[in-house]
Amino acid sequence: MNIRIVLMVVYLLSAVHVIAQSVSPSVKDLDFAMVAEQFNTCNDKREPMTFLSGCSIAGDDELLRKNPIEIMFNPIAKVDREDCLLMRWDPVLRAWKKFPGNRLNNTFEGRNAYWSAVVDASGHYALMKEIANHGSTQLLIPGGYAAEEWKYVQPNLGIVCEGFSTTRTIAVPVMNLSPLAQISLKFRKNGEPVSVLSGLYVGQVVKDVWKDPDAINGSYELSLTTSK
Repeated sequence: MNIRIVLMVVYLLSAVHVIAQSVSPSVKDLDFAMVAEQFNTCNDKREPMTFLSGCSIAGDDELLRKNPIEIMFNPIAKVDREDCLLMRWDPVLRAWKKFPGNRLNNTFEGRNAYWSAVVDASGHYALMKEIANHGSTQLLIPGGYAAEEWKYVQPNLGIVCEGFSTTRTIAVPVMNLSPLAQISLKFRKNGEPVSVLSGLYVGQVVKDVWKDPDAINGSYELSLTTSK
């Protein structure tokens, strides 16, 4: 999923813009490991998407509006450009949103072909692919405990889902969970200190998921023990 990004800063060569180059924005790669640690891969409808590639842009937004950046992605094998969306992270919603001008185009640099889009604001950007079939898997927390935070990470599909409301039923918005995906959660019973399970395989704490890995929209009891 970690696709190399080629970036080109687009500046008009005028005296004003030459000055602007001295404070040109910085661009850093955003890979799936970073997304799994700090973000998620859900849109503003809370639907999970597949993360393909991304970058973080830091700079003066006024200068960026005058001097946009063209982001150039290497084409991804077996993925149609028209099936991809370039989206921007909304830190308030904790979701990825579409934005004006996010259309991907074919661009050529010499003999090399790229997918490109022009952005005019700082922030985190991700190349995403929508998931065709949506569903939900329920994880029931036993023993009177309730989850306060949780995160589900499935690297092979580039999916990261999360939740922050107190609940005894975690609704993971994925129609069938992978036993090899990872899950983390903070949970507690009233009056007790918070407990943490971090980076465990789903198959370790959702034992019944191994019985029928192709089950769709299932409901399972989540074990709070970590025996392997």
